[in-house]
Amino acid sequence: MTRAMGKRVHALAVSGLFGAAALGAMAGAQAQAGTAGASLAQPAANVLAASVPARITNEAGSVHYIVTFADAAAQRYSAKAVSDPRFGADHDGRVMRLLHEVEAAHRIAATHAYSHTLQGFAAYLTVQQVEALRRDPRIKAVAANVPIESSASAVWSDVAVGASTLPWGVQAVGGSSTSNGGATVYVVDSGIGNHPDVAVSARWNAPGACAIGTYPHSTFVAGIIAARNDTVGVTGVNAGVKLVSLAYGDNQCAAQSKTLANAIAALDEAKRRIRIGGRVAVVNLSSNFEMPTATTPGTPLAPAFMQSVRSLIKPDPATGYPGAFFVQSAGNKYKDACQWSFNDRLPSDGAMVVGAIDNNGQPVQPLNGEGGFNAGDPRFGPEPGSNFGPCVDAWAPGKRIVSTWMNGTAPTYISSSGTSWAAPHVAALAARLIETTPTLRTPAEVENAVRARLVSGGALTQGQPLRSASLTGAAYSARPTVEFKIGSLPSGPTPPVFGDAPTPALVGSGKFFLRYDAIGAQSCDVRSYVDGNLVEQKLGQAPVFTWGELTRGVGLHRWDVDCRAANGATNSASASARVVKAAPAPVVVFSIDGVPTVKGVRRFIPTTQAFTLSYAAAGASSCNVLAYRTAPDGWLGPWFESPNQPAAYSWTGLRLTVATHRWRVECKTSNPSYPIISAEQEIDGY
Repeated sequence: MTRAMGKRVHALAVSGLFGAAALGAMAGAQAQAGTAGASLAQPAANVLAASVPARITNEAGSVHYIVTFADAAAQRYSAKAVSDPRFGADHDGRVMRLLHEVEAAHRIAATHAYSHTLQGFAAYLTVQQVEALRRDPRIKAVAANVPIESSASAVWSDVAVGASTLPWGVQAVGGSSTSNGGATVYVVDSGIGNHPDVAVSARWNAPGACAIGTYPHSTFVAGIIAARNDTVGVTGVNAGVKLVSLAYGDNQCAAQSKTLANAIAALDEAKRRIRIGGRVAVVNLSSNFEMPTATTPGTPLAPAFMQSVRSLIKPDPATGYPGAFFVQSAGNKYKDACQWSFNDRLPSDGAMVVGAIDNNGQPVQPLNGEGGFNAGDPRFGPEPGSNFGPCVDAWAPGKRIVSTWMNGTAPTYISSSGTSWAAPHVAALAARLIETTPTLRTPAEVENAVRARLVSGGALTQGQPLRSASLTGAAYSARPTVEFKIGSLPSGPTPPVFGDAPTPALVGSGKFFLRYDAIGAQSCDVRSYVDGNLVEQKLGQAPVFTWGELTRGVGLHRWDVDCRAANGATNSASASARVVKAAPAPVVVFSIDGVPTVKGVRRFIPTTQAFTLSYAAAGASSCNVLAYRTAPDGWLGPWFESPNQPAAYSWTGLRLTVATHRWRVECKTSNPSYPIISAEQEIDGY
């Protein structure tokens, strides 16, 4: 074993840098860079169709830009270290000398310096300074900085181990092991929280960023990688592995800190630390952005970021940099991953893109017209499903994953979904391989070691075999993922009974929507029951079927679907609806001397007889009473009116005159089917 091989292993996790929305707009920012002046506008044909994120400006109104130097611009300067109190003495001396000359020539003050992954800087610039820099032959690109946003029975199930939980995702990749201390994982994100299940050995934060942000995305990633193997909480894939938190920003903690400039600064810091470690690293990027198919000349913002990441991957023997194995999430758009992630597509390039599977071993995709990640990040809504295609190199757990979380400053655990959680499973697995296999010296060797442990359970993605990561390489049989969509309830393998609270009651001939959908199934058997009695059976049906709007009579209706995959594995789902008898319509009842009268029947009472007339309206909130009697001319006219009376009332000791008397009661109810109910009673006095 060489001396270099005996040094500590470093694994880098870059998580939550860019949400799809923010980085989908990044390419648009390229087209908009410097548009504060009309002279900077680019031809419309070169502008990408993307939304433009908000500008990052200072109090003077200058816009924040990222500037990259031309490839050979710094070569003529001395490499001797330069100490700059703003950026320290760890940067390349040639780049720093060039930076100082550019600052002096253009009267600017850099806020960030880059020399490890990129050669360049970031600064607030006026329109005139942007124009001058773009004319400077030492400058390769000038691009506006952008804000960042973060994103039934089964093959595996969460298992309780005492008071702790072994998540199904950890089991799927080969189970948990305790780190031997030979690896360090760098998590580049908003900053890992102070969670008792996750140990952080060191922290760093980008300029103006908080060391611990308010968004716990990085805490969740850290738990998947390294949660302690103890008696509480959850257990990580590489339990207890050393973690270093590199925080690039959180706008809720520090305004305008969550930016690409800070992200590149964090990557620069990571590469510097990895070079000192002297051993191949693992880089996990749990974020995605839309890869541009065209760029605006002079403003390659997304390519600049990709160049920074590629610099992390590539070993540099001249400087002793060992290189880094790069792992990225495939994205949650249910689209071609080549448009949303690294797309070099080389078998041993030191990079792998990871899609998400569920606990049946099936790819996460839309079900019953709903997003596959419907149990998604608690701060965001549903997303369609895992991206797919030839750029996805491996698949790993990403749906309903349990990991560490922060509720403010209080540590907790939640279940969440997304390809952000698939990538760290593979990153942690790679770190374990590096820890236990000292002969893995290059990113390509690490990638080949991971690829050697990809297994197929029979599931397909877009018609091609899906291969998921497993440290042991143990075989498994993927099962169909089957779910029902009934009424307004979310899609699921066993939705609650529709018609029971809190869903709206199904009364009389209840009407509701019904559909099932199955991923990975060849055929399904469907059976329907009423009050437990089989009433219909259809065998060998399609993996998806829609009944549409159903009308059913009174009773408990249940549908069971059993589906089979090509490998013979089966799975099932069930949905139920309860239809109840319609309640009788509320009525107003008149009574004479306590005896209910018959609706529409006129009564005759002597004028010498005293009696009691009453009404009662069950379920009413208030009633209006209108009374009429015949005048001497024989016409029936108003007698009296009593608005806002109670739902029940009695007139006692009544004596009539020789005339026709009519009482009409109109009452309000809370029943939407019968908002107003009424009744009339006519009595002749003689």
